[in-house]
Amino acid sequence: MGKRINQLGKLLGERVDILVMPRMGASLKFKVRVLTLVGIAVAWVAITLAGLLFFASGYNSQVIKAENELMHVKMRLIGDELERGRKYLELTRTTDMQMRQMLGMPGGQFVNMPKDWQTTKEEEDRRAQALFQKDLKDLTTDEFEAYIDTLEDNAKARLASFQEIAWFFANRREGLNSTPSIRPSSAPISSGFGYRLDPFGRRTTKRHNGVDFAGKPDSPIVVTADGVVRHAGWVPSYGQAILVDHGFGYSTLYAHTTAIRVKAGDVVKRGDKIATMGSSGRSTGTHLHYEVWKDGQAVNPRNYFK
Repeated sequence: MGKRINQLGKLLGERVDILVMPRMGASLKFKVRVLTLVGIAVAWVAITLAGLLFFASGYNSQVIKAENELMHVKMRLIGDELERGRKYLELTRTTDMQMRQMLGMPGGQFVNMPKDWQTTKEEEDRRAQALFQKDLKDLTTDEFEAYIDTLEDNAKARLASFQEIAWFFANRREGLNSTPSIRPSSAPISSGFGYRLDPFGRRTTKRHNGVDFAGKPDSPIVVTADGVVRHAGWVPSYGQAILVDHGFGYSTLYAHTTAIRVKAGDVVKRGDKIATMGSSGRSTGTHLHYEVWKDGQAVNPRNYFK
């Protein structure tokens, strides 16, 4: 190893002759060490690489800048399209109200749901309006995602409303199909309509707006008349609940369910399976809580089936 190092040192220390012979004039002769030539070569390579890196860095910077500008343009276009879509979505609300007025349809809730549920929906609407009033360029990433989700939710709600209007128009002459007339469950009735003792042990009476069917878990629940699903999902106290509008002033509510098979906007026919029996929400056991509403008032469901 030492011998090779000595040989390399001797080689680098040797002098070489460089002869420059121009076409005109006297020739020039230089004597330089091999080590000097190696140093010059290394310096040249280093300078060349540094120059290439500098130009590559500048090129990448220009490319990134151009891509960012293009991205900003695209985002502005997306923002403009979203804002235009939101405005059209707001216009559909007016169209919805006008169509309901022409057909003589109610425009509000068909069933009086619990206050906390209604309050939650109103709070969601207020948050959505506050979000829509912001300029898109001022939104954070999370707010932008919420903006998109809110637009989607509003579009689904408006679609469900138009489906309801179409169903009402097609069936307004067929009131019999829209009148609840069968049992929602084959299970026996465990609690009737009217005032009863509080089932949770308090020594007080409480109004019971429906009837309870006590059955086995996962027993089928069917809708009692043709209609359109207005809500399918969680409702405070009621648990997993389904609200169906039948038109002609009729609505039905199915509470404490599980395995819901429908969604808001679905058109259902009398006898369709919409869920199974469970014990979701404020419940003392597996059962179905069933309500019938007529013109905004809870009525005894027993009057609508044998």
